[in-house]
Amino acid sequence: MYYTDINECYQIVMGKEGSRVVTDGSLTAGTRIETPLSVWRSIAAGEIRGDEALMRHLYKVKGDFNLMLKWDDYFGIPGNRAVESGQTSEAGNRQASAGKTVGKIHIPSKETNMNMMLIPWMAFWIFAAINTTAGSYVSIGACMLVPLLFFQNKKTLYDILSGTLVSGFSMAVLLGAPIRLALPLSYLAFGVMWTATCFGEIPLTAHYSMNSYNGEDALKNPLFLKTNWILTLMWGILYLLTPIWTYVLMGTHIQPYIGAVNSVVPIFMGVFTVWFQKWYPAKVARGK
Repeated sequence: MYYTDINECYQIVMGKEGSRVVTDGSLTAGTRIETPLSVWRSIAAGEIRGDEALMRHLYKVKGDFNLMLKWDDYFGIPGNRAVESGQTSEAGNRQASAGKTVGKIHIPSKETNMNMMLIPWMAFWIFAAINTTAGSYVSIGACMLVPLLFFQNKKTLYDILSGTLVSGFSMAVLLGAPIRLALPLSYLAFGVMWTATCFGEIPLTAHYSMNSYNGEDALKNPLFLKTNWILTLMWGILYLLTPIWTYVLMGTHIQPYIGAVNSVVPIFMGVFTVWFQKWYPAKVARGK
């Protein structure tokens, strides 16, 4: 911890046996926080959220950013104290969001699951391209079974919308709509759904990735929302472009394999997503 306004540095050495503070700056820091003491006091007093201060570049973090993601696991106030004092401790919020207690019965909160949204689309893209009729029935079946398979998970608007849209596309094909048009249009609808959320307060991916970042409290984190906004937009653009080559390839012998072909780019995008959601917050934290 380097307090820039008073030019003082304090190093916290943590280990299995406990922790100690070093003030001579003799150790190499794994994570270095550069902040005015006044800013850190405001964060500690709850006058400003730590994530908001970071997004506004009121302080910087250099080195291993993972420590910041687990900050309250090390230094946070226990759940009850955090709630009672009105503090926004991550550990406290995580305990509070983990469920509620009715009498002596603990009722865990439900988490979202992106598979609820993706499985119906994947069923249509893969199976309808192979066999129009059978694939459409499989897709409708997937829309019916997914809510049952994931009944313990919290549903989002996009889970419901996906089931409705896929059922609609499947029914259209069964009623005679050409698969060469229906399949590209389904990719277009998927891309529009993703991209449209970028014009709202919460981008689509945030509703699912929040499970790994302190639940719904993450939706108040501007850095988390900005990271997910970028990723949602990139995925949306990918699926807005996918209908173009899908329509062309549907007129060739590749049609039965179009689902597999269109899975290649998303695989790379998935790898990029995992990397970006760690790299971008660390980049912002460094003030660059």
